Amino acid sequence: MSDRPRAIVHLDLDAFFAAVEVLENPDLAGKPVLVGGRPETRGVVAAASYPARAFGIRSAMPMYRALQLCPQAIVLPPRHRLYRECSRRVMAILRHTSPLVEQMSIDEAFLDLTEEVAIWDDTIELARHLQNRVRQEVGLGASLGVATNKLVAKVASDRDKPGGLTVVRPGEEASFLAPLPVKVLWGVGPVTAERLAEMGVKTVGDLAQLPGAQLRSCFGRHGESMARLARGI
Repeated sequence: MSDRPRAIVHLDLDAFFAAVEVLENPDLAGKPVLVGGRPETRGVVAAASYPARAFGIRSAMPMYRALQLCPQAIVLPPRHRLYRECSRRVMAILRHTSPLVEQMSIDEAFLDLTEEVAIWDDTIELARHLQNRVRQEVGLGASLGVATNKLVAKVASDRDKPGGLTVVRPGEEASFLAPLPVKVLWGVGPVTAERLAEMGVKTVGDLAQLPGAQLRSCFGRHGESMARLARGI
């Protein structure tokens, strides 16, 4: 085992279901596209294109509410077989790059490129190459995060959507996370975030400043875990 920093990439396909529908029907490009159930059947939004998101529409929103925000939106039923095939093609590209791929869902995955690069910064070019291959060979956009661990890579991939590539170099993990809300950390849900807010903790940096003993007394082993995550570990 090497003691050099790991090189981790998180890839997240942008507005995946909606993007596949636009790929299948280019006339939908630039239009507010919603994939999900019909409003009369209490359907919810499974995916929204970025033009639709500009109206405040988000995944899991009731479809009737989405159509109130954007009456001209185009509602399409999900085509899961088609989405699975596009996902399979993307994951094949990732596995061609590294044998260490952890698929998290139909539209996101981690890659460990530590053994594929001679120096850490080579990971950035590999990530950019992956992004270009997914665009050219499958026709889909993706946002990527590059970091030394999975948590930071995933948070990074969400920083510049759509089509971004955000890099957090070794040693920058804590400073990258510090200004972000505590909810970006794994295991910090609404209840925990509310308890932290009562303690004056709103950002990851606030959390990193709390003594470990105080976090242990308030949250037990989960407090210890949050303390490490807040420092980018």
